[in-house]
Amino acid sequence: MRILALSTGLTAVVLILFAVPLAIALKQSATDRAIRESEYVAQGVADYLSTGSYTQVQAEGFVARVNKRSSTKVAVLLPGGITLGASLPKDAPTVPAGERQEPDGDGDGGGDHDDLGVVTPPKTSRLGDGWLIDVQATSRTGRAVVRAFVGENLIHHEVTERLTWVGGGAMALLALSAAGAELVSRRLTRPLVATAATASALSAGDLDARAPMGGAREISQVSSSLNQLADRIEDLLASERETIADLSHRLRTPMTAIRLDVEALPDSDKSRELARHVAQLERTLTTVISNARLPQQGPGQRRCDATLVVRDRVGFWTPLAEDQGRVVSVGLPDHGVDVGCTADDLGAALDALLENVIAHTPEGTAMRVDLTDGSDQALLDVIDHGAGIPLGASHRGRSDRGSTGLGLDIARSCAESTGGSLEILRHADGSNVARMNLQHPHRGI
Repeated sequence: MRILALSTGLTAVVLILFAVPLAIALKQSATDRAIRESEYVAQGVADYLSTGSYTQVQAEGFVARVNKRSSTKVAVLLPGGITLGASLPKDAPTVPAGERQEPDGDGDGGGDHDDLGVVTPPKTSRLGDGWLIDVQATSRTGRAVVRAFVGENLIHHEVTERLTWVGGGAMALLALSAAGAELVSRRLTRPLVATAATASALSAGDLDARAPMGGAREISQVSSSLNQLADRIEDLLASERETIADLSHRLRTPMTAIRLDVEALPDSDKSRELARHVAQLERTLTTVISNARLPQQGPGQRRCDATLVVRDRVGFWTPLAEDQGRVVSVGLPDHGVDVGCTADDLGAALDALLENVIAHTPEGTAMRVDLTDGSDQALLDVIDHGAGIPLGASHRGRSDRGSTGLGLDIARSCAESTGGSLEILRHADGSNVARMNLQHPHRGI
């Protein structure tokens, strides 16, 4: 758009700078031409009158034909004060007085034996809104004066007609300039728009998107760099998934040994509880391996029903909490709540928060889980009445409770993957709140 505006603007300025002197030149040219043609007409009538061989009726018919054929108004003052032809402006000066020339020996007054009188050069003067041309013709019958008048309106009409053609050509040139600028700008911006679309697709999780190579050299360099960056990101993610999958596989061997040891224990409540924990850990490892093998999902493809996830995970941790004398309560809406993350990610985040409460608060400390559905986000609160979580513990490696802080980091990453956040709050009643702000799928980034 700026290229188009710049091109058309510069073209318009050049045309205006060219049009002003052109209009002045056209007007001057039209004026000179109109006066010159009027002088020719007046001289032609004067040449006719210089013959002296005409009657008044003949002279009147001749002047009438001249006025009919020409746009110049012609009037003739014959000897004896008779005026023929067109009416001239009232402010026209009177005919200048002059002496009648006597004929020479051959009777023509010119001394050239051609029976013609004397015709004076045309005299042009400005008169009101036009020009007045006087030509005197002297013959043996006396002196006749031819007066021609060309009006300003005639010149204006001719100048306007010429400027109309010039203006049409200028508009055509301006349109051609705009079309050329539009073509050039499209050739420049189309690769940029495609590159921007590729960047947006990459940010949305489409790692197969690539920018087209084309356009100007600088734009092509940007596209090439973006494609190299996409390739590097894809390689890093693939390497990360392979590393996670390999680590998970390596953990299967000790996990199998633990499961066998648990199965060898005498049947009791503790052994059954250990078996459940080992089974949950094995399912978690299986999920990690499966997710590592799956293609990366974009934000718009991740969603789950938070109500079902919260109900399932609270149900999983309730027996352990009750064994420690804790009162567990839960507040859930009576409908499903879609959030922009997978059920496994949300379950892992909630497990981390509940495990923090169980591991780092005294036995008997009550805890509560509330899920609140809002217009653009859902709030998942894990509430306890323990000592509280230090400021900054939500960042990896900053916990002072003997852990690495990875549990809170898991919850934070899950919340941020939806476009939300993790907050650590402390209410006036002494309760601690770990709040996950979970965006709905259609509002997530």
